[in-house]
Amino acid sequence: MLILLPPSETKTRPAEAGAPALDLTAMALPALHESREMVLRAARRTAEGADAASRLGVPASSPELVQRMAQLAQEPVGAPLTVYSGVLFDQLDPAAALPEDRRVLVQSALFGLVDAAEDAIPAYRLSAGSTLSRLGKAGTWWRPRLKPVAEQLRAEQADGGSPLVIDCRSGSYRSMMSLRSTAEVPVLEVAPVQEKDGVRSVISHDAKRYRGLVTRGLLEAATAPATPEEAREVIATGLAQRGGARGDELGVELDGDRLVVVDRVA
Repeated sequence: MLILLPPSETKTRPAEAGAPALDLTAMALPALHESREMVLRAARRTAEGADAASRLGVPASSPELVQRMAQLAQEPVGAPLTVYSGVLFDQLDPAAALPEDRRVLVQSALFGLVDAAEDAIPAYRLSAGSTLSRLGKAGTWWRPRLKPVAEQLRAEQADGGSPLVIDCRSGSYRSMMSLRSTAEVPVLEVAPVQEKDGVRSVISHDAKRYRGLVTRGLLEAATAPATPEEAREVIATGLAQRGGARGDELGVELDGDRLVVVDRVA
């Protein structure tokens, strides 16, 4: 089973003492190596420009992030689940070993894709909407370069024992690498909604939390689900062990290619 996650805007910088520096040659998905080098150079040029903060989306309260982007190749690196932070990643245990029958990839404006089990990354500041020197919008630039990788990932899933893809990405990161269902490989988008008095509304602010809970349930299951219905059952079991936003009932439904997480509130 493949789980696709969005990155977090905030990241935790690995401790410098004894930490290695970035090694692109050691990263998973080596087909992306040349593209990663190009983006890394573009990020450095962008960080050295007069309008670096606005291009990179660095808040005025954190000017040091620009300097760190300018020297990203020398920044300390760490395991992705210890670097990415925020609402989604708060639901995961960064110390837990990922099961061998499940792969977690994080969509990244800097690296294209990050393998949560194999890669080591720095705390970078770059999003799909960032404008890179000579390359333009990061998300748009990556799109054609990730298309063959998406086909590779789909083929690998088709040959595996759990041919499912669970897509927890947000819209801007889904557009970076489109991955749709085929007869051999179902791709299920996680779509949280809130239900009150029988009326449902899309959850936007807290959506990452629900996607984190879904991911945790899938990773903690004894085995990877092999069908969409099995995935629904595994997720429902995991969600039942945790309450909704206010301790209310959480459920999950299959709606075509969507796994609808329903938070029923009084």
